[in-house]
Amino acid sequence: MKLALQVLLTTVVATAALAGCGGSDGPQTVNGCVIEPSTSCASVDLSGADLSGADLTRATLSGTNLEDTDLSDSNLTEANLSSAQIVGTDLSGADLTSANLTGATITGANLDGATLCGTTRTDGTVDDTSCPATTETTDTATTETTTTAVSDAELTSLDVGDLDCGAAATGPVTVSWEASNATAVEIAVDGLSPAGFGPSGSTTVVVPCDGESHQITVTPQSDAGPGQAESEDVSSG
Repeated sequence: MKLALQVLLTTVVATAALAGCGGSDGPQTVNGCVIEPSTSCASVDLSGADLSGADLTRATLSGTNLEDTDLSDSNLTEANLSSAQIVGTDLSGADLTSANLTGATITGANLDGATLCGTTRTDGTVDDTSCPATTETTDTATTETTTTAVSDAELTSLDVGDLDCGAAATGPVTVSWEASNATAVEIAVDGLSPAGFGPSGSTTVVVPCDGESHQITVTPQSDAGPGQAESEDVSSG
């Protein structure tokens, strides 16, 4: 009888452990969001989750609720955190290289030791606080100093979806992109009010539904300045 009871208790404990962590054979999942590189979890509620040390490289977390979330020592390189709720969030030791924080709400967050290099701030400007110094080498024979050249930013892919208006005055258009040698990109509709985003990602822009053709322009940015812009036209007509 004691042996049977011990086996039963062991089974219950093991089952409870697997239910709590999602099993050891796959990545952690929180509210349907798979915690892994390049995951797409826009507007998901991850508040209070323990994501310390998580690899969320190039993750889409735009509009995501990260209130009181533990993201200490996590890798958020090139992650899209635009319009995210970063309130009381622990980002100590996190890598935010080339991450996009445009429009995010940041209050009471712990950023001690976080890496900020090519990071797009909430206002669309770029934060290079933690970037390594420019590497310089000196030829002692000629006393000439050589500075490592910075390659121009360029778009490697751009996809602009169709404008779906219905009966509305404006309609959404999905824009997806990837850029190389870039710290950010700027997206503008008809050249007006460009907004900053990370060097790769996806977002939705609003275009007038007036039957006219409108131009969406994406411009890659780097420390060397803007790269070659690409434009595509959309129309509700």
